[in-house]
Amino acid sequence: MKTSFKTSSDKTECKIFFNDWYLGVVKLNIWTQKWTINPSFDLPYNFVGAREERYDSAYKAGKEMIDLYNFLFPVMEKDTSLGFGFSLEEVLSTLKRQE
Repeated sequence: MKTSFKTSSDKTECKIFFNDWYLGVVKLNIWTQKWTINPSFDLPYNFVGAREERYDSAYKAGKEMIDLYNFLFPVMEKDTSLGFGFSLEEVLSTLKRQE
């Protein structure tokens, strides 16, 4: 899993990439010297408050945004078995044949 941070020329914004996917930007409030997250992905209602959290560094804010993304959109593993001995692909192909 590859994480990269691209800092702007004025050092007040940092774009966050996770596995070459753009997740959003973290921004510095120059008056408080605290960083906030601005994800490019939609946040559910329960997580909207995450935008208001303040962090001491762009790194901490970026890592928090990556953790939030991984929590909301977990990585699907190759094994997509449903626990009944059938994989998701087998179920879908059976349903398609019934049409």
